[in-house]
Amino acid sequence: MAEEKKAKKVYTLEEIKYNEANKAMAILACIPIVGLILMFVEKNDNFVRYMGAQFTLVGAVEIILLWIPFVNFIVGPLALVLIIVGMVKAAKGERFDVPLLSDLALKMMGAI
Repeated sequence: MAEEKKAKKVYTLEEIKYNEANKAMAILACIPIVGLILMFVEKNDNFVRYMGAQFTLVGAVEIILLWIPFVNFIVGPLALVLIIVGMVKAAKGERFDVPLLSDLALKMMGAI
């Protein structure tokens, strides 16, 4: 018998639409740990999943780079600024694409 393979869903930025009903969850998804949880729990709202995936990656990159001396003085405040900007944009109903991480976040959404 042939093995059945499950294809991964490929998300595009056009599919990421803001949902006013999930405004609070979109704002909370900008906190890296909460974003990780919401990325797995929220199945219907792609905006919340996208924000959660991006800021999970921001948190992961921050944790990795904080161990490098002198880089940690730049990475920590930069991650905090990204998180605050993401929360403000989510509160306004706008999508915030984190530079260098947004494409990886879309792939991560498709894998989960």
